[in-house]
Amino acid sequence: MRAICFIQETKEADLTMRQQQLVCRRALRKLLWRCEAELFAQAGTEQASLALRPGMTELLKMAARGRVDVLVVVDAGHLYCSRAELDGLLTTLLQYGVHTFGARDGSWIEPGGRHWMTLPGYDGEAFE
Repeated sequence: MRAICFIQETKEADLTMRQQQLVCRRALRKLLWRCEAELFAQAGTEQASLALRPGMTELLKMAARGRVDVLVVVDAGHLYCSRAELDGLLTTLLQYGVHTFGARDGSWIEPGGRHWMTLPGYDGEAFE
């Protein structure tokens, strides 16, 4: 699988950008997925619409070109957006054949808040 990681920094986040990056990289290593890109959104941008945040335009361009198969995030909560925005992003990505994976718990994130079962052999350990 060709993956792209999205990391969102916030001032009151439980994980730093570096810690989020390590959680995502650990998942990629466990699953033997190739990382095509890591996209970052700085603190202060989480109040902006998800579509206007740094990295989102590049993510959607890569998805439209068929360059990625999966978006890897720590979990849905670390995108810091409303349910409607999240569902919009997930639906758009699915139209391009891109699924979204939560690295912290090892589950697929789909529109409507559905989570599929954890992948076999994935222990979902959080960053220590």
